[in-house]
Amino acid sequence: MALLACSLLPTLASAAKPGDPLCKAHEEAVFNCFTGKKTASLCASPTEAAPTALTYRYGTSGTVENEFAATPENGRFFSGTVSPAAPRAWVSQVWFDRGNFRYLMTECVGGDCPFHAGLAVIKGEKIAMNASCKRPPGVRLPAFSRELVKFGSKPDDSKSSTPLLRIEAVDNLVYELYKSADK
Repeated sequence: MALLACSLLPTLASAAKPGDPLCKAHEEAVFNCFTGKKTASLCASPTEAAPTALTYRYGTSGTVENEFAATPENGRFFSGTVSPAAPRAWVSQVWFDRGNFRYLMTECVGGDCPFHAGLAVIKGEKIAMNASCKRPPGVRLPAFSRELVKFGSKPDDSKSSTPLLRIEAVDNLVYELYKSADK
């Protein structure tokens, strides 16, 4: 019995913890958000130049419920923008569209951010889901990797490192998503 317990120890030690990125071994997490029960990760297949693939995964380490991949071969891409949100604060956003739904990852930087980062699902002009990211022990706060995209104070000042992420000037209901807690 002791031998069996010792043989399981390495497996248990390497098991994924809640909030760990859902990226595969050859991928790098360029955004990671833990909502308390589930995780959303944006993973890049890095190269010396630009990423050759970007993949969004949402779920748990045991079950990925939503996955979207952008590669030069499949013609898909992610979009990104930056918008003012609150006094002295800017919200960087990366998203993809699937059918009538927009899946949005956000990061608030600067002044009066009611929360640091979040996930949202938008259907038309309605917010179907809006969750803030939590920080599990040992996991750094989510942030878009500056190796993937350098957000400025407006879309024209922002630059993506890959054609798989296109910068656009779009309103993604950012004022609704980042309402102050006291409103």
